[in-house]
Amino acid sequence: MNNLKKLLKTPLSKPLSRGLAVFIIVVSFIGFADATFLTIEHYQNRIPPCTTEGCEIVLTSAYSEIAGIPVALIGAIYYFLILVFSIAYIDTKKDIFLKYAFLLSTLGLLASIYFFILQAFIIGAYCQYCIVSGITTTILFITGLYIFFFRK
Repeated sequence: MNNLKKLLKTPLSKPLSRGLAVFIIVVSFIGFADATFLTIEHYQNRIPPCTTEGCEIVLTSAYSEIAGIPVALIGAIYYFLILVFSIAYIDTKKDIFLKYAFLLSTLGLLASIYFFILQAFIIGAYCQYCIVSGITTTILFITGLYIFFFRK
């Protein structure tokens, strides 16, 4: 908890380059588009085209919803928030927006690990769209680590 407080209070050593901020926006937009597509497909009771048979198994499993809410919708909201925080940072140059995005990406990474474990060991099938989401979340998390802990 102390590390979290320290992260939120410590300013960035230098402002983020516009290119890196745009990179975060592009990656979060890819995740948002992926999750939004899956959400639309869910509410239209369709299985999206897939290169493997795993998508249907994963997307219709008991793990595809939490309390009746599609996991894809939660993912779309997650990516949308990171997108908004990144745009807010570019607009205001206030570090707090990047910090919120990084904290969200940490939660997103934990969720992605959980869902990957479910696919690999419980469901026994993989969804290519879910893998894309896991990759985009991992990229966002690693980018956040770089920004806050390794960038000089």
